[in-house]
Amino acid sequence: MTPLDAYALHRGRLRALGAWLLCSWIVLVASMAGPAHARPLAVTAPDASAPMTSVRRFALVVGANDGGDDRVRLRYAGSDAHAIALVLKELGGVRSEDLIELNEPTPASLDGAFTAMNKRLRAAAGPNVRLQLVFYYSGHSDEQGLLLGGSLVKYPALRTKVKSAPADVKIAILDSCASGAFTRLKGGKKTAPFLVGSTTKVEGHAFLTSSSADEAAQESDRVGGSFFTHYLTTGMRGAADVNKDKLVTLSEAYEFAFDETLARTEATRGGAQHAAYDIQLAGSGDLIMTDLRRTSARLEIMPEVGGRIFVRNGAGNLAAELYKAVGTGPVLLALESGHYQITVDDGETLRRADVTLAEGRRPAQLTNDGLTVVTREGTVSRGGSPPPPTSGYDEVPFNASLFPPLSINGQSGHKRIRNVFSVAAGWSRAARIDGVAVAFGAVIVDEEMHGLVGALGAAIVRGRAEAWQLAMFYNSAGELNGAQTGFVNHAGRIGTGAQIGLVNHAGDMDHGTQIALINTAHKVGGVQIGFINFAHEAKASIGLIGATREYGVHPEVWTSDAAAFNVGIRVGAKYTYTFLSMGLHPFGEGRGWMAGGGIGGHVPIGKRFFFDTDLAAHAYSRGLKFDGRISRMTSLRAAFGWQIRPRLTLYGGPVVRVLVDRTVRDATPLSRGGLSYSVLDRSSRTSRIRAWPGFIAGLRF
Repeated sequence: MTPLDAYALHRGRLRALGAWLLCSWIVLVASMAGPAHARPLAVTAPDASAPMTSVRRFALVVGANDGGDDRVRLRYAGSDAHAIALVLKELGGVRSEDLIELNEPTPASLDGAFTAMNKRLRAAAGPNVRLQLVFYYSGHSDEQGLLLGGSLVKYPALRTKVKSAPADVKIAILDSCASGAFTRLKGGKKTAPFLVGSTTKVEGHAFLTSSSADEAAQESDRVGGSFFTHYLTTGMRGAADVNKDKLVTLSEAYEFAFDETLARTEATRGGAQHAAYDIQLAGSGDLIMTDLRRTSARLEIMPEVGGRIFVRNGAGNLAAELYKAVGTGPVLLALESGHYQITVDDGETLRRADVTLAEGRRPAQLTNDGLTVVTREGTVSRGGSPPPPTSGYDEVPFNASLFPPLSINGQSGHKRIRNVFSVAAGWSRAARIDGVAVAFGAVIVDEEMHGLVGALGAAIVRGRAEAWQLAMFYNSAGELNGAQTGFVNHAGRIGTGAQIGLVNHAGDMDHGTQIALINTAHKVGGVQIGFINFAHEAKASIGLIGATREYGVHPEVWTSDAAAFNVGIRVGAKYTYTFLSMGLHPFGEGRGWMAGGGIGGHVPIGKRFFFDTDLAAHAYSRGLKFDGRISRMTSLRAAFGWQIRPRLTLYGGPVVRVLVDRTVRDATPLSRGGLSYSVLDRSSRTSRIRAWPGFIAGLRF
């Protein structure tokens, strides 16, 4: 073994020893220099009379699958970026308004994102606020810089953008080929990985890369993303918490990602992958990346469980992976609420358990139950050439099936079969289809589908579907880039595409569309259109009820020209909302009541101000007693608002209203609701139409 081989083998241990020696030196200096400052995550200083210091973290997250015509298109750069954004929001203290997430950007849009982020950082600056910026990139790169759709963003320019950001600490994470060149530019310095201490007074930058300057960064179909990002997010969710304080530091997360990435790439086609770093931090105190105390859905892996552990969510996607030795302390993973399947491989047998994690409950403890088989994955180098798309498959171009045992595929004796065309009177099954598969009963594809799959019963693609799924009753896909049309549609993740049916469900939707009576999703980057829409977070939701967990339910009270007293409920997404309301005008000629609802658009203006516009329809009854004479009122409202507190908003603005009476029983002028004036008043034999300008002013909670 050469000295270089020995260094590579024991690199993690050498870094850990160096960090321990540095920690000891800092503790010694601190004991002589006096008291320390404040802890990293917004805690008070030891001096109770000192002002509170808080840390506010911002994040710019970028995913780019397209590296140009001469590069193989990646599959998981966008989902890697979203995974980082999700863990930073859930556990890393990044607010929704402090996150910018870009998918397939151009160099110009990346510049614009940095400009917008710098503006937000300057607005957040204050005497007792420590600002941190996290920049993450997943995609193609070479020795010179990032490759965005064939355009080059050179490393020196990128370093300048990150280092010049108006933040106290800048963290850049690059998961791409040859990204180690980013840390080897003139001026870069490899120092001890991270400072360890008890205060937040740290300044400078920390640059992490997934590979060295001459290595390929690899992504895997098995993990559903890149190795480095997969292990980085797993570590940040708790697997890297070595000292069990429920705080994952940047040092712990990096060490975990380095060791796991190296261990899992040594036997892949792309070869061993070594993460790199450039750290130039001044001050004392480690950088806490995630706080596991802030989550309410947790999985605890008990000491007696050992081996390589795989945690898959309800959609079948790998949510976390780690190695744990038997007898070591418990490992706490912070995950989203939902159903999970955990597989433990101890090198001899596989053990599997199903658990459900729920908010507000004690951590679910891992049990060992059941057996299954785990197959070896294939990889694609980020910047290299992909393996042949049909490698490892038994080629059966045409399949005819009654059901799998009575089929051409069933006579092959091979479990991984690829079809170009498949037809079934009952149901058919294949590992991969590149073409067309139709059946009267059901079509099941275990791994990938490219083309068209149609069935009267169900069309099920357990892996990735770049296809149109057409079924009378049920469509399902692990990941969808295409369309699903059926009564019930399900997809674990939608990159680009649409679900059209009566009921749609999806996990993450980057730029997808759901059209149905009922739509549900975890995150919606596109739009939901339906009668009832629900998502954990969404940019746009159009329907009678378009609710998201992130933006919640907000009661409102307001006054207006049409009714002196109004109450309502508003639910919404990031840029859209719906509302229901009731109004009462108890005095004057305009006595009456009204009830209705509407849909509108929300435009943020900076951090605390916004502009809303909506269209509403109301049923209006004159007088305080119901006499059966209902008029229809339509209102177009525009409102400017000021968010005073998270649950207190002041708003107001102009309104244009139109009131239609369908039947005029006599020639006596009829009063309208609220203040009695009109700018338009026209009557015919069957109706009377009046229009006028009005106003609204109110509070939202």
